[in-house]
Amino acid sequence: MQAMSGLRDVAEIDPRRNPLRLSWSEAVAGTELYDGENVETFATGWHFHEGWQYVALTKGARRYEFRSGTLVAKPGLLVLVPPRLVHRAHCLDRNTSFKIATLPAVGLNVQTPAVPISRPISKLFDAFISAFEGLRGDSKSEPKAEVLSWLQTILAESSETSSAFFDSPSFVVRVESYLLNSLDKVPSLDFLSSLAGVSRYHFAHIFTKHVGLSPLSFHTRARLIRSRKLISEGWTLADTSLALSFSDQSPFEGTIGS
Repeated sequence: MQAMSGLRDVAEIDPRRNPLRLSWSEAVAGTELYDGENVETFATGWHFHEGWQYVALTKGARRYEFRSGTLVAKPGLLVLVPPRLVHRAHCLDRNTSFKIATLPAVGLNVQTPAVPISRPISKLFDAFISAFEGLRGDSKSEPKAEVLSWLQTILAESSETSSAFFDSPSFVVRVESYLLNSLDKVPSLDFLSSLAGVSRYHFAHIFTKHVGLSPLSFHTRARLIRSRKLISEGWTLADTSLALSFSDQSPFEGTIGS
């Protein structure tokens, strides 16, 4: 596969067997683009993203699993995964093609639902495909403002029929916020349960039930997301490891997830 115009490659998974390319968009800073053609397999573990993720399959099928159920992405069906919703995914067919964009948590002012959204509306699907080309930064693509406008419209129209919001206990929200704002240190479970004001067992159980990951797994994932951003900005692995309190560089291996 040819390198995309206007992109800096972050990773490429053996294009001879699994032609999937992950790149950063320079049109909208911080946006990750997954462009796969006839991908045999692309399985992820449980993870989440800081921003909205748009999924559009043009061939095959891909299953997304959430704590509350599953959703299968198919051609013509636009799937949106909101920020911090824990999920995992894998392709159901050996030859699956898709375009996936994960945007930063800025620029899209729509209240976040706690459930994925799937919309079988061709105009929204086609609008995202056009927006994806704009995010690629090709010479004839639309400017950033128009791309964001398209994505905002898609999100607003899709969210109109989303399910009711999921209310987490206040201490879960409070600790989640603390973890996301304390990526330079690794807190103990005792400290977090003290911050929550409940017992260690109760805190760990309720947090995992509502968030989808254990407190420390959630924190590690958030640190890996930040590390990917720092590395894309030119930070070395050593400096990134030190800034985010990783004991070595091994956690950065296999962190791609969609």
